[in-house]
Amino acid sequence: MSGVLVLCVDDDAIITATLRKELKRSVEDAVIETAPSGDAALALLEEIKEDNIELALLITDERMPGMRGHELLKRVRAKYPGAYGILLTGYADLEAIGIAVNDAGLFCFMQKPWNRSDLALATRRALDLFRKDKEVLELRAQVEQINLAFVALLENPQIDKDPDTVDHVRRVAVHAALLARRTGLDDSTTHKILNYTPLHDIGKYGIPQNILGKPGRLEAAEFEIIKQHVGKGAHMLHTVDIDPVARNIILYHHEKWDGAGYLAGLSGEAIPREARIVALADVLDAMVSVRPYKPARPFDEAAAHIIGASGSHFDPQVVEAFKADLDTHREVAEGNIPPDLDFVKRR
Repeated sequence: MSGVLVLCVDDDAIITATLRKELKRSVEDAVIETAPSGDAALALLEEIKEDNIELALLITDERMPGMRGHELLKRVRAKYPGAYGILLTGYADLEAIGIAVNDAGLFCFMQKPWNRSDLALATRRALDLFRKDKEVLELRAQVEQINLAFVALLENPQIDKDPDTVDHVRRVAVHAALLARRTGLDDSTTHKILNYTPLHDIGKYGIPQNILGKPGRLEAAEFEIIKQHVGKGAHMLHTVDIDPVARNIILYHHEKWDGAGYLAGLSGEAIPREARIVALADVLDAMVSVRPYKPARPFDEAAAHIIGASGSHFDPQVVEAFKADLDTHREVAEGNIPPDLDFVKRR
């Protein structure tokens, strides 16, 4: 068995036989199966889960002995989140419909007796959407892999060129992922921030080394040149279909909450959240690291500076996240990745 599955569920055998006959006539590119109850439907899905087939659409009656249709839709949706659902009912059961819409992502409902052409149209539409959803997910996965490969490609030359820079971008990435997780961002976004933060200073490849490595204080004109690295980094990637999270980090990680940063002069929540997070992580690691123009500062001194800059340089919410994981950030600053940070080790 292979392909996509349309599963029809009703306790009336005549109805399931009718559904199978109608759908086989109107849908040629799907497997049509039936079940007499919610429990039987779940058992059937367990039996075929090892086969090369995916549940695309569940068509179920509402009023069945035992498990009701909306309950079945909810349970199936939990296991097969990409599947669509059509609810058939002979009653104006608005409460069940509301539950199916809110909790089970109901695609549509139809009253019995249904119109054959309407059901065929809804079925074909649901299958089309299911396939398009799959294509989008597959494309996103491909783009993600391309992005990660691109990050690795850009990081590798740095290892021979400047090992300290590599250590810096990796620590900043871990600090940023910690902040992202603590501020409540989902796992997907947290992983993106972890993976893309190493790109934040990629534009410095376009800055003269005599300015980047200058041991003393920069002149105003030299600092203006340094500031251009965010634009240079974005320009380097302008022909690449890179994730917006990566682009935002590169372009806006030197913006400040009060609007005094560069280059765009954004303020507050106009600054993308990922850039606000990387801004704090970048400054933290820069302060506790040795640079050609300064010695390393103690972690507690750097932490006090960051906390004091809440609402001016940094997003107050991100500062609170930093304070909540202060000891863990201290460990990262010392070059240790705590064992509980599994999301970092999976990178």
